[in-house]
Amino acid sequence: MKELDKDSNPDEDIYDNSKEDTLYKSSQEYNFSSNDSTFSFQYPTIFSPNLEKCNVDAPQKKPKKEEQLPPFSKEKIFSAFKSQKSTKLLQKSLQGISKETVDTIIQNLSGKFRTIIKSRNGNYFCSDLLKVCNKSQIIQILKELSPTLIEDCTDEFGTHPIQNLFELASTEEEFELLMKSFTDYNRILMSSLNQNGSFVIQKLIVHIPENIRMDFNLKFVTFVCILARDMYGVCTVKKFIAYTKNELILKQVLNLIMNNFINISGNQYGNYLIQCLLEQWWNTEEGKYLKKLIVSKFQTLAENPYSYYICDLFLKFSTNEERKRCLSSLNNYKMTGKNNKNKISLWFNKYAVNNHKKKEKNDKADKNKEA
Repeated sequence: MKELDKDSNPDEDIYDNSKEDTLYKSSQEYNFSSNDSTFSFQYPTIFSPNLEKCNVDAPQKKPKKEEQLPPFSKEKIFSAFKSQKSTKLLQKSLQGISKETVDTIIQNLSGKFRTIIKSRNGNYFCSDLLKVCNKSQIIQILKELSPTLIEDCTDEFGTHPIQNLFELASTEEEFELLMKSFTDYNRILMSSLNQNGSFVIQKLIVHIPENIRMDFNLKFVTFVCILARDMYGVCTVKKFIAYTKNELILKQVLNLIMNNFINISGNQYGNYLIQCLLEQWWNTEEGKYLKKLIVSKFQTLAENPYSYYICDLFLKFSTNEERKRCLSSLNNYKMTGKNNKNKISLWFNKYAVNNHKKKEKNDKADKNKEA
């Protein structure tokens, strides 16, 4: 082969055919002579001694087809979890499937459900799978998951299928399997303080019958005061009080709140709980105790930027007599000449001053009558 020098023409042939035969030859190199005439034979432009390789008509070997996996095999399901798009397609394929197909899926995924519910995409598939399962199939999945539910409920992905399990439960066997994991005091507390776990605990309180969750209630009520001052726990306590009908449990809750009233009321989350209870219990026996406590602690509550809202709500719904008793305890604040923008001053302007003007007006009317 010739080397291409700088002055050579790139269009010229750079191959030296004099030294060796090549696969690419011109028609002039294949001239055949006879006595009378000369004729030429031109080979195809691409010539190879191996005719089988260049023969177009030779039978071509068909590529091997990839082995087709069953649509709901374990390998195909886990492969689909690699992307959100393929997971959604797998979820759509669950629509209208038969009981036998669901049985096959559960059998193929047996022993892997805990991994699936904690998967970024797998948890959505599992949630949809539960919706097409019958009771016996849900119980089959629950038997595998129930021992570790309280650990997995705090997982950012695992929480969603577990919440669905509580929503779908309707038989005593399902209730018992769900409650099997929620027995340890410390784990219940930690789950209730967790953002994901608190949602599961709320589902438990709402969907599990009270007689079945009684052991859970006795543990839960002991840390009501801790949860009442937590961002996630306060909503769980509110649900617990709303869905608990047992009088002994409610009295225990009330006693705990009364004993820790100032600490709970002065908390940025706890004051929200007291406001909810005040509205919920206003015309009940529990409400009477709560209102008496607010009146007795009104001055202390008014000083705090959070418990102030409890005072404001109480004044809104209370009678004139109750308002007078509360505002009379704030005379010292009135005499200190605080800024009119002060919220306590606004109470006096709204209630005490208006009442004083009405009294002056009534006194003048009485004097005019006497004259």
